[in-house]
Amino acid sequence: MTQPDANPLARTRADFPLLQRCIDGRPITHLDSASTAPKPRCVIDAVTGFYLEHTANVHRGVHVLSEESTELFERARQEVASFINAAPSEIVFTRNSTEGINLVASGLGLREDDEVIVTALEHHSNYMPWRVHAHAVPVGLLPDGVPRYEEIGGRLSPKTRLVALAQVSNTLGAIAPVAGWIAAAHAQGIPALVDASQSASHLPIDVRAMDCDFLVMSGHKLLGPSGIGVLYGKRERLEALAPYQVGGGMVKLHEEEHFVLQDVPWRFEAGTPNIEGAIGLGAAVSYLRNLGMEAVQRHSVKLGRRLVTRLRAIKGIEILADSVPDGQRIGLATFIVHAPGLGQENIARLLCDRHQILVSGGYHCAHMLHHRLKLEGTVRASTHVFNTEADIDRLAEALTEIVEV
Repeated sequence: MTQPDANPLARTRADFPLLQRCIDGRPITHLDSASTAPKPRCVIDAVTGFYLEHTANVHRGVHVLSEESTELFERARQEVASFINAAPSEIVFTRNSTEGINLVASGLGLREDDEVIVTALEHHSNYMPWRVHAHAVPVGLLPDGVPRYEEIGGRLSPKTRLVALAQVSNTLGAIAPVAGWIAAAHAQGIPALVDASQSASHLPIDVRAMDCDFLVMSGHKLLGPSGIGVLYGKRERLEALAPYQVGGGMVKLHEEEHFVLQDVPWRFEAGTPNIEGAIGLGAAVSYLRNLGMEAVQRHSVKLGRRLVTRLRAIKGIEILADSVPDGQRIGLATFIVHAPGLGQENIARLLCDRHQILVSGGYHCAHMLHHRLKLEGTVRASTHVFNTEADIDRLAEALTEIVEV
């Protein structure tokens, strides 16, 4: 009798052509999806299929190819909307999460003395826009880098215009209490933005249940193409935003004396959009939905548990957010490797060159976190649906060899 697969998602590895790549004759172990994830064959086929059969602009032409392109583009919007339980009219296609956050920051009409509540570990994309357009007010950190999330109540003030929080930190992998932040903000009539760049392909997301006002995602971390992202906004919130960019496609009427904007979401998609990127993103979220996001979450949390357990056992390694409770971390961990003469970027490069293991080394676009913890960089290992516990064990063995040299 065939035994059930202990890792039901292990079969997905065959769906990712990049994972067949070898370095110096040895297959890679990909542990860097938090930076950019490999693409499954269905995403690659969706993008090349557009180029081969449908290449045309959307919402403009009257010929068959344009009609087909428009249908594929808007079907992708529907796929993304369904993926997070939103309406298609609440989905704006952007270049990435960064552009989505900048769109909100620009559209809110913030002033220099307006305040936006964040954490010190936010990715630059969810920190810099608030520094430029307003005043970012971060909550404090515990010694291991975990934010003092409970401090939000004391940070809210009459000047607060928004709270903005990553659902999963790109450095800690910890699942943040976004529901509490949203409730605290709404209790004072303040909108909330959720950065789901790291969480969207690891956790089920329901924007209705979450009740966030805005949410952003990046396609390239979501198994989709680069150059495509999503801004979700409650319809009334989107309608209240000022236009971010102007040009073709975002106006219904443009005459000498006046112009009329398109309805949302199209008023925020000026110019020719990344059509093939949106189509590829639609294929990516369809792929994840077919796997089942509950199964994806279980897999990710299991790998996160394995990752932390193996790293803790290695003398000379210090894990950030080591205090995060079991089950509250996706398959991602950031750590410091204490090896004489080697910086953290050196460690990451050594893992690649000697062991064909791909991780990130450096500051991970989270300089504020590293500054507060007085760290000269860290190493980050991050998993996805195609990774297995064997990949984690391979990393642990390689790190053990490095610190013992």
